[in-house]
Amino acid sequence: MALPSKFTTLANFELAFERLVRGQNRDYKALTRHLYASYQLSLRENLEDLIGEIKSGRYQPSVATSIYQPKKSGVLRPLRILNLQDQIVYQALANFIADAFRADQQKHALIRNFGAIAGDKASQFFYRSWKKCYRSFDRAIATAFNRGNDYVADFDLVSFYELIDHTLLRDVLSQRVKSHEVLDLLIKCLRKWNENDGGRWLGHGIPQGPEPSAFLAECFLFRFDQMKFKGVVYLRYIDDIKLMAKDEIPVRRALVRLDIAAKHVGLVPQAQKIECRRVKSLDELRKNVPSNVLSLETRGPVSSSSHKRLEKVFRASIAKQGGVWVTKDTTKFKFALFRMNASRPILRRIGQILPHRPDLSWFFASYLMKFPNDKEAADILLAALRREPTYDASAANYIDAMDVCEPTAGVTPYRRVIQTAEKRSEEQSILLSISAAAFRGRRAGPKDAFKLVEKQKHPLARSILLHRLFGHHPGAPFQLKYGQSFFEEQTKSEDADLARYSASWLIELWPLSNTTWKAGKDVNDAVKLLMKSVGLRERGPNKKGVLDRFFKDKQRISVPIVWRSALAKDLRDVENRCLRLQQLEVGDPTAWVLMLDTFNEVLIQNFSRKHAAVNVAYARATQKGKPNPKYGAWLNQPNLDAVIPTTKAWMLEVHNTRVNADLAHAKSGEGKRTKSVTYEQKEKLEKGAQAAWGQLIREWKLVL
Repeated sequence: MALPSKFTTLANFELAFERLVRGQNRDYKALTRHLYASYQLSLRENLEDLIGEIKSGRYQPSVATSIYQPKKSGVLRPLRILNLQDQIVYQALANFIADAFRADQQKHALIRNFGAIAGDKASQFFYRSWKKCYRSFDRAIATAFNRGNDYVADFDLVSFYELIDHTLLRDVLSQRVKSHEVLDLLIKCLRKWNENDGGRWLGHGIPQGPEPSAFLAECFLFRFDQMKFKGVVYLRYIDDIKLMAKDEIPVRRALVRLDIAAKHVGLVPQAQKIECRRVKSLDELRKNVPSNVLSLETRGPVSSSSHKRLEKVFRASIAKQGGVWVTKDTTKFKFALFRMNASRPILRRIGQILPHRPDLSWFFASYLMKFPNDKEAADILLAALRREPTYDASAANYIDAMDVCEPTAGVTPYRRVIQTAEKRSEEQSILLSISAAAFRGRRAGPKDAFKLVEKQKHPLARSILLHRLFGHHPGAPFQLKYGQSFFEEQTKSEDADLARYSASWLIELWPLSNTTWKAGKDVNDAVKLLMKSVGLRERGPNKKGVLDRFFKDKQRISVPIVWRSALAKDLRDVENRCLRLQQLEVGDPTAWVLMLDTFNEVLIQNFSRKHAAVNVAYARATQKGKPNPKYGAWLNQPNLDAVIPTTKAWMLEVHNTRVNADLAHAKSGEGKRTKSVTYEQKEKLEKGAQAAWGQLIREWKLVL
């Protein structure tokens, strides 16, 4: 059965892109926002191409880039940055799922559930305004308290997004989403985006950062919203659940029921944060506003009277404990600090708080930037960057602030600390390297700046630095004309986002340039599509087939071969088996080996019929009335040894593993009970695949 047309319509994917651009996940979008314009330049063509890839089964999600943000406790919150194409696919899937679950959410929306409320079907925003939702949540808390519900417990979940089990999530979604193909695609994406550093599928987790993840989490928690608690007011904002009652016993009973319900779906309650208490005021009840909320507000100079009120709020939000200044109300602290004008007394006070709160680094950095070329502000940042451990996200924020605050003289210690911060990094993420390279690049000439960009191995880091140093970024010091040759080289990148972004700037550069760049055959297909869409190329890219993508992109076998000539009428069958093989990569090793063996079988059959060194022996081995000899018998004959010895040995090992697997036979040839294939066996076969297939394809190419 094919994917439902409602999902694969151009309108759905156009809405997905629109919602991606308008999303309110500021921290996340900051890393890919610069790519939107180049994708928009050929939006319809890009989306039609993407939809075609999905329909044909050629679409493969890419590995996510992991970055981390420190929490107050010092534990890191992971964010997984998806490439632009994957973000669009994720949002298109979320649009389809949200339509299926909209009625379920509306039953409790703004009554018991207040976070991640899906907007109207055609709305350019995926969610309703967070401001309205949060105000409703706050009003509901106040109403419950004013009615005498002063016994309160906060039910919080540990690493909620990371622990959502994919199998259970699929079961939940299948209650409303009846397309198995949509669910297959979603789980395939989630598996890829949640791989660990070794490429292993974890089996759980949804990526933090993209807006669609919040709605998938909602679907997982709807079961909690449906629970009834006698004498208890239940209010939920995302994964924070507040229970309120007029007596302690109902709250504790509700906690027990929620604890059991969470454990049934593999979630872990935050034991250290859950306690039943009696509160005396609303201020004790109100938790912090979500971390990214205040940064979404418009910022600008405030009047002197407003500044005085903000200073009063700021001073009320901090206190001295054990001789150290700390924040006692983080919400008010962030609210005031984000809006206040530059003030020396405030600068000195936050200088005392900053070392202990890396989780607030964005707010500290934003305030410090109000002191350009200021030694006192720079010294605060210097002390922060010298501290251990160096959190990449915090250090990056402070380096960006140092870029503004660095004084005009005596700059050596400020520049040296940035180099040492990179060396001391435990995370080694792209965040710190981007900020450090941008800092140094702005203080160098364009040639040296390009060298700093070139040192970046990650394509996303390269495109961000190009944007910050040569693009339309407000702080970009260099003009585009200095980088034409470098941009031309980046159009050949295997990363579609970087290649497309670079090509878009070359197009913009043309009217100002003495030379005309023409996209050659070696540029990324995304560039060819862009050039055709804007009328600078007559033809789009030649579409890669399933086998070309698999062998060249995934197996790194760069031997060109015309598969239509090699496989003739078996081409479509082999492509389907190749797709199935990739789908089974993260599942049961036994099923994967069975599909691998049949995939190899069709390849070797077609090879053997065409190759002059073995085709006669192959015909003799074929029984009368049969199109091919028995696969195992042919592999065991010596004829292939002289032509493809590595291929033969590996394929024979795959075949023997398959024959002795419990999904193939109950007993082996020796009469022993068969067993399932182990992950260790699968790993061994995977390691031998590239050399074996490479030898086969090189030899095959010679006879075509």
